[in-house]
Amino acid sequence: MPGEFYIEGKQEKVDLTEIRNILSEIQAGIAGMVDFWSEPVEEVQVSAAGITVPLPSVDIQGLPSGASIMRAVAMLKFRMVENTNAAVNRLNGGSVAGTSQVIQVRQGTLGNWFDAVGFVDGQFGLEGQTREGGDVCFGSIDISEALARNGILGLRWLLARANADFLNFNDVQAGIRIWYLPGGMTE
Repeated sequence: MPGEFYIEGKQEKVDLTEIRNILSEIQAGIAGMVDFWSEPVEEVQVSAAGITVPLPSVDIQGLPSGASIMRAVAMLKFRMVENTNAAVNRLNGGSVAGTSQVIQVRQGTLGNWFDAVGFVDGQFGLEGQTREGGDVCFGSIDISEALARNGILGLRWLLARANADFLNFNDVQAGIRIWYLPGGMTE
């Protein structure tokens, strides 16, 4: 009959509906993961001045109702990085003592900034007047406490500083990756 099959060694028929229900229950208990991305911006420019650079915000919408956020990390994606200076150029990590440079996040436009993605002194080193393909930088810092579930997440590059003017990051998007448990479940 349609919708039924036999399990080897088992005498009675098993309805597929029963199996579908069991699979649904199993899937409901598995952690989910979702990425949210900003709209792209054409360029983010890092100068030798060490100024805080705004990054595109990320709109977090559609987390399942009652979901428990287990972990969240920030991401920075760029298609190309370019050194417009004739000299060798790289990030200068001396702008924030003890922490190098960081991308920070915060919920909305108020509240505390949280470190999300750290860079090291000398990162993105390029010969003079050179362009290289981009990358995606994943933060290792859990920023889940910065999230108030759905809403706008602001991002900035705190005291971004290059050795010389300018390091340009082209076609930039910011992202947030969230791992969560379905409603009613805990770690």
